Amino acid sequence: MKLIIQLNDSWEIKKFAPFDQVDADTLNTDAEGSEGENGWIPTSVPAQVHEVLLREGLIEEPSLLGKGKECLWVAEHDWIYKRTFSAAELQDQKAYLHFKGLDTLVDIYLNGKHVAYHNNMYVPARLEVSGLLEEENILVVHIHSPYAYMQQADYPKDWTGKIRPSRLIRKSDQDFNDYLGAKPYLTRMGIYDTVSLEVVDELEIVDNDLSFRLLEGYEQGLVTAKVSGAGFAAGSTLQLTIKSPDQQVVAQHNTPISSEGAESWTYTCELVVPDPLLWWPRGYGEQPLYEVSVSVLVNGEAKDLNVKRIGFRDVKMVQPLDFVINQKQIKLWGAQSAQLQGITHCWNNEKSNQLLDLLENANMNSQRVWGGADRYDDAFYDEADQRGILIWQEFFHDYGMYPDTLPYRELCRKEAEYQVKRLKHHPSLLFWCGGNECFMGAEFELPGEPYIGGEIFLEDYKSVCETLDPDRYYHINSPYGGAYCNDPLAGDTHSYTNTWYVPGADYPIMIAEEIRTSPPSLKSFVRYMGEERAWPADYSGQITRNSKYPWPDTWTERTSAFGWRKIPPIELFYDADDLPSAVYKFGAAHGHYLRKVLENNRRGKPSESPDGERICKGHFVCRWNDSWPVIYGSMIDYYMEPYMPYYAVKRAYQPLLLSFDVQNFIYLWAVNDSANDVEGTLYVKLFDPLSNVFVQELEKCVQVRSGESNLITNLNEFKQFSRTYILYAYLVDAQGELIARTHDFVDIERHMRFPEARIAMEINGDQLTLSTDQFARCIELSGNHEGDEFGWLFEDNYFDLLPGEVKQVNILGRHTKGTITAKAYYSPFTTEGGFTR
Repeated sequence: MKLIIQLNDSWEIKKFAPFDQVDADTLNTDAEGSEGENGWIPTSVPAQVHEVLLREGLIEEPSLLGKGKECLWVAEHDWIYKRTFSAAELQDQKAYLHFKGLDTLVDIYLNGKHVAYHNNMYVPARLEVSGLLEEENILVVHIHSPYAYMQQADYPKDWTGKIRPSRLIRKSDQDFNDYLGAKPYLTRMGIYDTVSLEVVDELEIVDNDLSFRLLEGYEQGLVTAKVSGAGFAAGSTLQLTIKSPDQQVVAQHNTPISSEGAESWTYTCELVVPDPLLWWPRGYGEQPLYEVSVSVLVNGEAKDLNVKRIGFRDVKMVQPLDFVINQKQIKLWGAQSAQLQGITHCWNNEKSNQLLDLLENANMNSQRVWGGADRYDDAFYDEADQRGILIWQEFFHDYGMYPDTLPYRELCRKEAEYQVKRLKHHPSLLFWCGGNECFMGAEFELPGEPYIGGEIFLEDYKSVCETLDPDRYYHINSPYGGAYCNDPLAGDTHSYTNTWYVPGADYPIMIAEEIRTSPPSLKSFVRYMGEERAWPADYSGQITRNSKYPWPDTWTERTSAFGWRKIPPIELFYDADDLPSAVYKFGAAHGHYLRKVLENNRRGKPSESPDGERICKGHFVCRWNDSWPVIYGSMIDYYMEPYMPYYAVKRAYQPLLLSFDVQNFIYLWAVNDSANDVEGTLYVKLFDPLSNVFVQELEKCVQVRSGESNLITNLNEFKQFSRTYILYAYLVDAQGELIARTHDFVDIERHMRFPEARIAMEINGDQLTLSTDQFARCIELSGNHEGDEFGWLFEDNYFDLLPGEVKQVNILGRHTKGTITAKAYYSPFTTEGGFTR
């Protein structure tokens, strides 16, 4: 069997000046350097340079204000990773060094011999070292400074002002700017994934190109494996085995391997799976996964093995970005993710799974893997398969033009081929996309200028996808389509309607980004800003014509991409006179805005024209997560705490939605994005919060089929009423169980007065039961255990409650005991209870 020796421990790193004449012999010496940043520093990998230096106390935390600037020297130097390893009795074997992730410009030496130069962080390096191994070996990885490279690289004059010099390198754009929050930027470098030595046992599997589809009628599933390998031995056999989700063999095929004198071989095998179980997106059914294993055997002994898991589903795009899966129209409700961590490109699977847990809790069924993000690990896509999360997968390009030289295009093409082959077997992968805002960014920044590098997206990636994964849709870029790149009437659109006027923005086909800016929760904000900078003593909270920003000047130190221009409608809320009220104003306004936009898109058509199909096919909030402490548009902050608008999005994405549309008339809609038809009794009421009574009511029988958005009624029979009243509606099934509810205001919040509600709270195990004596505006749940306010997570939060309602909320998060507090924002009264899991 192939022997895989992990080489992740016992590394050392050291700083070198760029362009130093450091030959292989010098790199391999064991001479002791001085201690600290100028000497050899022990580490394991994956670990990038900044991580190692921070752990050793040689730099301060780059996320602290001003400390990122102090770290700029790191990437202005070269860094050497080296280690020794034993390979006794392996010298005569066919062997490979496998680097899964190198960032980015790298020379690799083994025992003083230069083995390879690598220059793309998005693809692995697998290097044959047969004949180079000794009993004791010295492996050296020389990471070159990207800035030194850019100083010497050929940069055509006609690219000036159009193509960033950093794009000469196939490396993350986010290593050279502050968009995600690094100040001024943090250029990561080093080994960010595992390193291993692979020793071949006679023959091996080099590639397993797996595809699958349902045959007509869904009574059979067809699996096609194009398997490439190397090596030969007498009695060699290629075996393909498919196991059902309960691990029963449902199909198997054996093929003798004939070398015919060649060192490499390729076989294509097809297997039919009878009565396949269907894989469904989240919320529409189960996610059964079949195990497809490919092995090579010699006289029955396994020599190599490759295992992948697939799910049988039928995907058709019937209109632009309108997907039908297993003959069911599926709307995409999700978020656009960013890099998981700011200091490193290393994968953090625990954090990724926590973010997926939060995504599921927010009623999302899809995730857009942004072109500015890292290369996500295989484990992420395995999780998406198991959870039924649909993936919009972009290639690694972001905002603006790119080099168009043939060598650069070839780098991108190989990168795309690797990505497609790596991921195409995942049932969660919905479609490919060329990148983020590449054409739109150029169109916005350089109107009328010919686009440089368009062949990458219009020809190269398109060709790769059509050749290697012809059954999946390839989207040129996001956004793309129509009279201009960001046209909401023809393709997908990025919603910056508070800074741009966008014709047709109310009912777009697909919103791929919806962003507004607000700070995180109070505790997170104070943690990274400090109280003095979060609310300077001389700041009044007023916004006048002389105000440069809509917040304290100090906040601007922590935002990016002109975040102060992308604020939500804070004018609908009371002015802030202290930090808590400022955090509330921005968070509540952010949540209010997203709720209104999402509900409008969920309804999908105007109340004045309620017939016909829904126009909007999906919506993605932006961003999903913070990589750095930053004031921008995320749902999950740097400390993994949800922002206030996260919960507004959760409620707006609930599969069965009741939604008021308050305009010249008041309308009530029911939207059913669940798998099943719904029927029940709808109650619509008017509540007077000042007298604490319901003053009017209507009742209707309602039926909403799966996938439909129906205008149920208007509220004309309520006639004229006070704008202080609150709209309230709820739907119960035949057994009287509550299956949906909503409420809304008919005036803006800054015109309203809310009572001082007292919350009743019971804690039973992992569940809270809450009620109120009066209307409770924005109940915040918080926890504390011995001073630790972080890591408390609640199924719902920042919600309103009416008298007579009983709300149950599950207690999530990492804490097993502590004190839980409930408080309505406009009330001085708090309720506390002890919690033990």
